[in-house]
Amino acid sequence: MGSEELVGSLRKAGEKQVRLLWEAAEREADAVRAGVRLRVEQMRAQSAALRSVNAAAEVNAAVAEARKRARSQRLLAEIALSDRLFSIAARSLKRLRDEGYPNAFEKLARELPSLEWRTVRVNPADTGLARRYFPDAEPVPDESITGGLDAATEDGTVRVINTFEKRLQRAWPEMLPVLMTDIYREVSDGTPEAP
Repeated sequence: MGSEELVGSLRKAGEKQVRLLWEAAEREADAVRAGVRLRVEQMRAQSAALRSVNAAAEVNAAVAEARKRARSQRLLAEIALSDRLFSIAARSLKRLRDEGYPNAFEKLARELPSLEWRTVRVNPADTGLARRYFPDAEPVPDESITGGLDAATEDGTVRVINTFEKRLQRAWPEMLPVLMTDIYREVSDGTPEAP
């Protein structure tokens, strides 16, 4: 269950939705840039006519404010995109159950320390696997688990969550920059951004 397989799955599942979101953010940024250009030109015309230091300060302040707004819009778009990608990734976890899943479950189960596990929460389809690898524990079906397990000792002092969802959550900080770099490459028209 490598992150490369999940990244490939994400690209296929979310390309169109990612482009639509990105294009909307780019249109908004373009509109802000166009407004900035118009405002800058107006202020430059005023500055030339008035020959005033104050007009130049206004131009600089307007440019700085517009850049700040453009950065804010871009950040909001990136946050929305990140949330959307994570949602797509979470929905894609079901694909990891398709082929060789019993072996994957065994590997996840064997990663747990040798303790007396009391409960093992698993996907309802995995209760048989839970009984096989944890014969002394009570398998608890949990619809929120796509794959893997969530085991706890009798007294609850030790709990190990080794589910697909938890693994995605842990890997996400490393996966997201890779995905965002790929998306930037795909939607870039080759022109550098204005500073």
